[in-house]
Amino acid sequence: MQWWIWPLSAVSFILFVFVLNRWTRLGDLKIKTLDIIVIPVWVILHVTMGYCFGISLILWFLLVWCFVGAVLVWFLLQGKWHWHLFWHKYWEWSGLVGTLLLLIVTIVGFWHH
Repeated sequence: MQWWIWPLSAVSFILFVFVLNRWTRLGDLKIKTLDIIVIPVWVILHVTMGYCFGISLILWFLLVWCFVGAVLVWFLLQGKWHWHLFWHKYWEWSGLVGTLLLLIVTIVGFWHH
C-alpha cells in the first residue's frame, strides 16, 4: 500500500462530509464540517506519517497543541469569551491544525520520496 493513499482518503472524507452537510438535513443541526473531521484527520495524519517516514510524531504535535490550548484558554477566558465557545472553537481549530499538518506532511512526503 502506498503512503499517499491516506491523504487522498482524507480529502475524500472531508469532501464527503462537506457534501453530506451541505445537501442533507445534517446542515440543519448546526454541525459543521470541522466538527466532524477532527478525529479522523488526526488518525489519518498518524497513519500517513507512519507509512511515509517510518515514525509518527503525532504525540509531540498533540502535546504542543495542548500547550497552545492552555495558553489560549488563559488569555481568552480572561476576556469576554465563554468556556463553551472557547472549547468549541478549539475543537474546530484542532481540525484545521490537523488538516494543515496533513498537508505539510504530504508535501514533504512527495518532496522526500
